[in-house]
Amino acid sequence: MATGNDSQHPSHVELKLLDVSLKHAGAIISSVMGDFTGTVGVKSQEIAMLRAGGTVELYRTEESEVYDNEDDEEEGEETKIWLKLVTRVETKSILRSMVVVRLSGSKKDILVIGSDAGSVTILDFEGGKGRMLHNPIFGKTGCRRDTPGQYLASDPKGRALMISATEKRKLVYVLNRDSTGRPTIASPLEAHRARTIVMATVGLDNGYDNPIFASLEFQYEELDDQDDGGVMETSSETATLEKQIAYYELDLGLNHVSRRWATTALPSAC
Repeated sequence: MATGNDSQHPSHVELKLLDVSLKHAGAIISSVMGDFTGTVGVKSQEIAMLRAGGTVELYRTEESEVYDNEDDEEEGEETKIWLKLVTRVETKSILRSMVVVRLSGSKKDILVIGSDAGSVTILDFEGGKGRMLHNPIFGKTGCRRDTPGQYLASDPKGRALMISATEKRKLVYVLNRDSTGRPTIASPLEAHRARTIVMATVGLDNGYDNPIFASLEFQYEELDDQDDGGVMETSSETATLEKQIAYYELDLGLNHVSRRWATTALPSAC
C-alpha cells in the first residue's frame, strides 16, 4: 500500500562491489631498504616492496637461535634469519616506481611511490601502519607516456625528488619539514624537454650544494610528411640515435630547475 510521500522511500538500493584477491600476487616490481618505522635495531633491516596488483608490503628481518640438539645446545646452536611482514597496504592501482627518502635531520625514512593515479604519493610507516602524508596531483590517470610516474629519483640528502615520464615531462619537488617535524612538499618545478625519451633517472650525491639529477635519455628529430602520399622517410642521421646522460640542477636559491650539461653515453647503456 503506497503512502502519500513515495520520495522518502527509494524504489531500489544501489549495490557497490569491491574485488578482493584471495591470494596476493607474488611478482615484485621494486624493492628498497630503509628504516621506515623508526624501531629498527642494529642487526635488523626493513624492506619495502611493490607487488603486482597494487600492493605495498613492508618486511623486517628477524633472527633467532635454533638448536639442532636439545641435550647439547652449545654444539648445535645456529642463527635463523627470516622476513616478518610488518604491514600491507592495498592501493587498488598500478604501481610503477618507488624511492626511499630521508629528510635532513630525520631518524627514519619515508616512501615515495609513482603510480597510474597521475600523482606522487608519500607514505609514512610510523608505528608499523601505512599512512599517506601527501598526494599532489599533476596529470591524468593511466599509464601514459607523457604523464610522470614511470621513473623516480631522490636527492641523497633528502631535499628534493624528481618524477619523470617516459617522454618529455619531468617534475621536481622540493621536500622539507615544518615546525612539528612533519614532511612538507612544495609545488612542482618543470624540467620538460620536447622530443626526449627517458630511460632512467638517479639522484647524485652533490653534498650540500644544489641537488643534481642524472637522466639517461635520447632525443629524436621531427619527421616531416613527404609529398608522396604522406609517407614518413627516415634519414641516416635520425636512424642512429645518440644516448646521453643529462644533468639537471635544482637551484634552491632561485627555485628553478635547469639542464646544465650532457655527455654521450654508450649505445648499450640502460
